[in-house]
Amino acid sequence: MEVSQLVAYSLILVLLIILVVFFYRLFFQATKLLDALAQYTLKAQQKAGDDKQKALRLQAYERLSLLMERMAVQNMLLRKSAGDLNASQYTASLLMTIREEFEHNVTQQVYVSDQLWSIILQARDNVSQLITRAAEGAEDGRQVANRLLHMSQNQPQNPIALAQSAIRREAASLQA
Repeated sequence: MEVSQLVAYSLILVLLIILVVFFYRLFFQATKLLDALAQYTLKAQQKAGDDKQKALRLQAYERLSLLMERMAVQNMLLRKSAGDLNASQYTASLLMTIREEFEHNVTQQVYVSDQLWSIILQARDNVSQLITRAAEGAEDGRQVANRLLHMSQNQPQNPIALAQSAIRREAASLQA
């Protein structure tokens, strides 16, 4: 073997080593880039999930606020006229209204704190008890409505207003 052939083979070997090192570095740079892209994508997906969760919670607060508004005695009396109903029929109608409204929104408890849900339950129960007490001894639906309005206005604390305030506080803490 001649020296010129030995030099040529050595040159080819050096070029091959340089190419291997080049492609090796290129491969690891591409791997790092793909890892960075995967992390960025994961963070973007997590942020989108957080934004969706936040939107669902805000929607739950809106629905629960509307529930409280619809369960407020004054508003319920405007929607549900006593008409010619007797006291027990009107009382049953009002209690059924509360039950239906509540059942329609019961799934919102998944998105709110246990403490807020407890306050909402207390407000519902308080209004139901108020309706029942107003109906005691009443002769007709109009008498139930009048008593109920009077009793709700004379309560030391309005349970619906307390629940609405709790909803606003929790919704505001989500925004912060």
